Amino acid sequence: MAGTLFIMIACFTWALDTLIRYPLLSAGFSTLQIVLMEHLTLVLVTSPLLLRHRYAFRHLSRTSFGCLFFIGGVGSALGTLAFTQAFHYLNPTVVILLQKLQPIVAILLAYFFLKERIRGHFVRWAVVILAGSLVMMWPDIHSLGSAQWHYTNNNIDILKGYGFTLIAVAAWGAATVCGKYLSYQGVPANAILSGRFLSGLCVLVPLAMMMPSSLVAMPMTKVGLVVVMALLSGLIGMWFYYQGLKSVPAQFATLAEMSFPVFAAGINWLFLDMSLTSYQIIGAIMLILGNVGLRMKELRTAELRPAIQ
Repeated sequence: MAGTLFIMIACFTWALDTLIRYPLLSAGFSTLQIVLMEHLTLVLVTSPLLLRHRYAFRHLSRTSFGCLFFIGGVGSALGTLAFTQAFHYLNPTVVILLQKLQPIVAILLAYFFLKERIRGHFVRWAVVILAGSLVMMWPDIHSLGSAQWHYTNNNIDILKGYGFTLIAVAAWGAATVCGKYLSYQGVPANAILSGRFLSGLCVLVPLAMMMPSSLVAMPMTKVGLVVVMALLSGLIGMWFYYQGLKSVPAQFATLAEMSFPVFAAGINWLFLDMSLTSYQIIGAIMLILGNVGLRMKELRTAELRPAIQ
């Protein structure tokens, strides 16, 4: 159960992240600038880990190096930017609803590339977890019937919105599988962690140079908030995530990541005085129990397997 618990702790830190990230975006700072500053902070903080694991980096195979670069450059950097950009074109509910495809992407990629079997009990519990996620946002889904799905009538812009969303979904789903692949190859979790931030920075710096208008002067108080956010959700959160990923299959990890909205709703209730709806409570229970039930079933199956053999 430790692996699933660690990933849920990571989701809790990512939910806390929103208390800082969205006020920064509302203050007029671009997503690119915030994500760039996060990665710069994290590379500086984890530079000792980069030096410590330099031997592991030098001996990565081409596939492993490609996976590490994908996790940081595509999953961490481009995926986050694409997801945020999609909100400029689509109703947020549409974006978040499409994001629910991420576990399906990760499960299928893990099946084809990591040879993780999709067992019957996994499908049953996965349905419970996905259903719980949809129940949590059911009022928003229901309101789509009378809401504006797109912020423009321009077909090109609409396609951009869906395109950005699907890029983020594919990037994040594949990043989970790449992280598990590196774990299978014996790459230390701290090497993946520090390499992720460095490869993300390598992608973000050229983007910032091509779009200098997205960078503006930031007061030191705001810089401090970015540093706190980077250490909380980036360093601590990702450390727990990769520690958890070492002991659970990629398909389990991607379902555990769906506990994020549970913690986000709880944090909004505690810190922003936003009341919890019955849908959120029921959906949260389904999500948590689904993940716990799935992991317990898998552990029991693993215990019985040697006896049967």
